[in-house]
Amino acid sequence: MDKKKVLLLSANPANTDRLRVEAEFREIEECCQKSSLRDRFAIVTKGAVRIDDLQPILLQEVPRVVHFSGHGAAANGLVLEDDAGNWQLAPTEALADLFRILQNGIDCVVLNACFSQVQAEAIARYVPYVLGMNQVIGDMAAIEFAKGFYGALFEGKSVKDAFELGKNLIALKNIPETLTPVLLERRYESQVLPKVNIAIEEPEGAVRIGSEFYIPRSPQQEQCFNAIAMPHALLRLKSPDRMGKSSLLVRVLEEARRLDSRTTWLDLQKCDRKFFENMDRFLQWFCAVIGRDLGVKAKPTDDWDEMFGANSNCEEFFERYLLNDDDDRPLVIAIENLDRIFLHEAIEVDFCGLLRGWHEQGKHDKRWGKLRLVLAYSMESFTTKDINQSPFNVGTPIDLDEFTIAQVQELAAMHGFSPTQIEPISELIGGHPYLVRLAFYNLASGTNSLEQIIQTAATEVGLFGKHLTTRLAKVEKDAHLTEVLRSLANSPQPIRFDLATTAKLDGMGLILRTETGVKIRNELYRRYFQNRLGV
Repeated sequence: MDKKKVLLLSANPANTDRLRVEAEFREIEECCQKSSLRDRFAIVTKGAVRIDDLQPILLQEVPRVVHFSGHGAAANGLVLEDDAGNWQLAPTEALADLFRILQNGIDCVVLNACFSQVQAEAIARYVPYVLGMNQVIGDMAAIEFAKGFYGALFEGKSVKDAFELGKNLIALKNIPETLTPVLLERRYESQVLPKVNIAIEEPEGAVRIGSEFYIPRSPQQEQCFNAIAMPHALLRLKSPDRMGKSSLLVRVLEEARRLDSRTTWLDLQKCDRKFFENMDRFLQWFCAVIGRDLGVKAKPTDDWDEMFGANSNCEEFFERYLLNDDDDRPLVIAIENLDRIFLHEAIEVDFCGLLRGWHEQGKHDKRWGKLRLVLAYSMESFTTKDINQSPFNVGTPIDLDEFTIAQVQELAAMHGFSPTQIEPISELIGGHPYLVRLAFYNLASGTNSLEQIIQTAATEVGLFGKHLTTRLAKVEKDAHLTEVLRSLANSPQPIRFDLATTAKLDGMGLILRTETGVKIRNELYRRYFQNRLGV
């Protein structure tokens, strides 16, 4: 598991008062060594820091916590060193801008320096938590505060709790500087939102046909439309949960109807568990639902003969009632949440083989050439099967992922927001289609302010609480998956895992794939799972 890195920086130029920086850092390191969670942290110490050192150190170390011990100069900046070891000021706004540029992954900045509240306030525009000092702080108070703060942080306490325990230790030691440390949380300015001229739509479910709030998924939508027009088409629509599969699927079926095709849509999540008991019951349900949608009065059970097996009976039903010569129009069958059958291996193997067989049969059989399949799922199966019996390596693959920045801004404009107004939302949730829609809907409807959404985002009482707890419940059913997600939430770098683990997390929409591994999908997930699963 990647360790949470704490970067300790110090500067005590020759022409300034001497500070007990070494003693402070020694106490912090001892807190880590004594911690029951010490294996989850790594401490990196850099002394005599010059202005030229700041950028390279932050770029190379990629810390989660940045601690500076030294001198502050109030509004003028923090005191670092020059090449000769004398003092040189790092201006307040330049420091804040540095953290703006390199903010990704930094949870907390501690400025254990006199009069550093000014710098803390500036940096807090870009970092979740920043600690500073509102006046002069003596060596004893600075050291005791660091002991209390890091002693708690290294035991998994929140920054807020650790801050209070740091102040408490100052008080317990009877040092009269308890009120000197201040904790600042990232704040967002309240905004007066413009009126929206059209009725906003709730973000649940597929975006309806004709909605002004639908963002076309290009080029995937065009690829789907082209594929569904072809005989014996097999369209594989894959994306993580809540990424817009259903919205695209309804438009594929609408296009199929425009082309004079018959259409039907099955959602395996709505299939009763009893039908997964064996292949006969499952395919009888499958045929019955499709037949009902297309007006077929015959019941599959009327002619079902167990002697011939479930697959053969199903094919007979299709040929007799759905693909007969009475109707030459194509038949488009959309199967959503196909991955539910992966929980039932016996059904999975036979059903996947059946779908693959129909696709192949359509290449030389005119009747089966009328059948066009659209399979929608979040993850592929890792059950060992004959590659010639799998529908997942043929047809037209379509992968959906997050909205692009341009698409997020387009949706924001529909809700009446400018790119600048929605920047804090984008920083938190990226282009996650459902979360973006949910946030914009609540902002535009006046249900929540921007500050309310951001401040409670990674909690179970916030706007995204139900979404987060649903994913946590799924992850906690698997101890290995829980440990993997904990590692990802606490790692600033991508990590490689086995294919099955990666597929499960990808199917839940919790990760992004990179060339060097996978990483947590967005800042919202990172904060929430850090808090719930620990460091």
